[in-house]
Amino acid sequence: MLERAPRNDFTIKLWDQAHHGAGYLMVYVTKPGFAPTRQAVGWNDLQLLTKTGRYAPADCYPVDLSASGRSGRAVVCTIWQASHLDQTFFFCSDVNFTS
Repeated sequence: MLERAPRNDFTIKLWDQAHHGAGYLMVYVTKPGFAPTRQAVGWNDLQLLTKTGRYAPADCYPVDLSASGRSGRAVVCTIWQASHLDQTFFFCSDVNFTS
């Protein structure tokens, strides 16, 4: 779930009903100039916004992010490495940054 704040600051909230915990979360956004309506996303199209530390098992893991200076359509991709290391989850969201 993405929550929007001013100037392209936003929060990703990952809800963990099973209370896996997280070894880390990595959040990427497509690079400026990427056209999500005309291109498929590849690893070379992504720019790392953050890699977090560990999260203890909980209901929610919030990550505050900033994509200041960005505008237009993009894709935000999140990798959630569960703390027990045998499960990795991938999420992608279409977003539209406004100035």
